[in-house]
Amino acid sequence: MRNSHGIVSVDRERRKSTAEQKQSTYQENTRRKRDSLTGLLNHASFHNELNHSFKLAKKRKIPTALLLIDIDYFHAINHRYSYDFGDFILEAIADILKKNMPGNAAIARFSGEQFSVIWFPSTQDEAIKKSELLRQKIANSQITSGDFSTYVTISAGLVVNDGYIKTATEMLSASQLVLRSAKREGRNRICYWSRPEKTINDELNENLLMELQQKFAEMEHEIKSFGTSEIRSLLEEISIPDGLNDEHAENVAFISASLADELGLPEHQIDTIISAALLHDIGKLGIDSNILSKKGPLTDEEFEEIKKHPLLGVGFLNESQFLHKEMPLIMHHHEQFDGNGYPDGLKGDAIPIGARIICIAETIDGLLSGSTYREAVSLRATIAELRRCSGTQFDPQLVEIAIKLLETGRIG
Repeated sequence: MRNSHGIVSVDRERRKSTAEQKQSTYQENTRRKRDSLTGLLNHASFHNELNHSFKLAKKRKIPTALLLIDIDYFHAINHRYSYDFGDFILEAIADILKKNMPGNAAIARFSGEQFSVIWFPSTQDEAIKKSELLRQKIANSQITSGDFSTYVTISAGLVVNDGYIKTATEMLSASQLVLRSAKREGRNRICYWSRPEKTINDELNENLLMELQQKFAEMEHEIKSFGTSEIRSLLEEISIPDGLNDEHAENVAFISASLADELGLPEHQIDTIISAALLHDIGKLGIDSNILSKKGPLTDEEFEEIKKHPLLGVGFLNESQFLHKEMPLIMHHHEQFDGNGYPDGLKGDAIPIGARIICIAETIDGLLSGSTYREAVSLRATIAELRRCSGTQFDPQLVEIAIKLLETGRIG
């Protein structure tokens, strides 16, 4: 009897151990399918769901919808507030998606600030209506965490396959094409795919190449993000007594990122501009602090000393292998569009675009925030000053973009 009871006991323990192993394996497999921040499906799981849904819809002869979503100006928002608040925004958008899309929808964090949703609408019109309601819901939701609060908008590309798209890859490529259209047309909107002309295949192939290039850009972005955090730590440890507020570098970085994003520059280039903007005045550490903190106008001799700071900044950073792309922007952020700037008197397009952006961003923050050299001025006066200097100090195209962002409250 004891032997029999012992066998029963061992069998129970074995079954219990096997059940626990299965549960553990299930949890691990589930974890691997999910994005760790939002709890949504991750990028790899999204592709599996897209392929499965595409085949299922084709078999049942029902429509499939794919909505690809990009948070507008997320790069600039991240750098204005903090990466932690940026993560909170991603979690908030994920919650809105889960609450406002169909219960059987497959929702994923596609990449960075992009999300994707796959579902089976009855018609294209139904999918458009659902997507538009989602856009409005996000635009009207105030996102608040701690001391930070903001509204965000999205751009999105919607594709509803009515049987003419041949593969899931083509469907994804089509959604990326119309997403780019939504961003080009001004953001905070949804563009949807319509049946393409024959020449669309060339565009789709080009888009697949761009997707591959994006993968490499994302890898570079992760490295650059680490570099930016190191720059922020460095700036917290030093103080430049130039009469500007403590947030000047952050403000210039945010305004620069907003201008670059509106101009349509790629993310890796925006990263470089942000890093350069954070460090644009680092050379002032080599300038006499009495000159930097002087109240009122500078003498000609004092201004000549101030003009050395771009070269000094590049000299300080010359040994950094991380910042070789930033150095030309730091060197030339005081060049003027008409050629009357310093240190090299570059003119027009000869000035790196990032340097032109930082130049106008620094002026905007200086006008709105004030310094020892001048009192802060109103938004209207800032816009007037930008118009006055358009084509002389500033790139006219950037002036128009800056005014648009100021008038709509994106910067300022």
